[in-house]
Amino acid sequence: MEKAARQIAKGNYNTRTIQKSGDELGSLARAINDLAFSLQRVNEQRREFFANISHELRTPMTYLKGYSKVLREGRWKTEEERNQYLEIIDHEATRLTYLVDDLFDLAQMDEGRFNLEHKKVNINEIIKLVVKKTAYKALDQNLKIEYLCELSDKEDSIVLGDPLRLEQVLINLVENAIKYTKEGSITIYTVSNDENIKIKVRDTGIGMEEDELPYIFERFYRVEKSRSRAFGGTGLGLSIVKQLIELHNGTIEVESTVGEGTEFTIILPKISD
Repeated sequence: MEKAARQIAKGNYNTRTIQKSGDELGSLARAINDLAFSLQRVNEQRREFFANISHELRTPMTYLKGYSKVLREGRWKTEEERNQYLEIIDHEATRLTYLVDDLFDLAQMDEGRFNLEHKKVNINEIIKLVVKKTAYKALDQNLKIEYLCELSDKEDSIVLGDPLRLEQVLINLVENAIKYTKEGSITIYTVSNDENIKIKVRDTGIGMEEDELPYIFERFYRVEKSRSRAFGGTGLGLSIVKQLIELHNGTIEVESTVGEGTEFTIILPKISD
């Protein structure tokens, strides 16, 4: 076991000990094996993480470099063509900004330095603001977005949390719904009981396979990779959403049917106003 521990310390995470007994030594051997397995998985995730980061950074950087060179050398024929190149540069710069912001949030969460503002928040007002901000995107794709509120009064809609981060969560879910919905609608529902508030974001989009659902909150996991490339995105958004909800002592669930749509349910503890 000492030899195995030293090998693990050197980074040989496939090292395993032989369990020969059911006593304390056998228990220690199993613990060493469990540790080696966990470290091996973390190491694999780390490699995949950096590989994905490299890919996500390389693509916009390539566009930025290529189209800025075209503009610098004056290789455009009309003002319309020039404006198209500038639009691509702006889009890719924005994409990089989102990626860096997401990575910064994740790093702070991992290091325990992610601070939330804790105050009484009217979730009803936040949802109305989110609907207002995302309405243009929905309209641009001929989609209907609506909020069906079943909260009876102000006291029914109060949670303890950070209003900006809760808005970030809901905007992420609504914009995802818009992205993956070709026709139909996006609907936000709220229901309340004595203990919590449920916020449901439902769309009539393309949906997901059932076996994909357990993994969608993992970092960089993207459902059906070829389809994800077509729709864009970094694969970090839902991971951040889940962690933000958990930092609010809440939970998030998902249900989806291919061809029919997806529904995310956020459950937040309620407080009295």
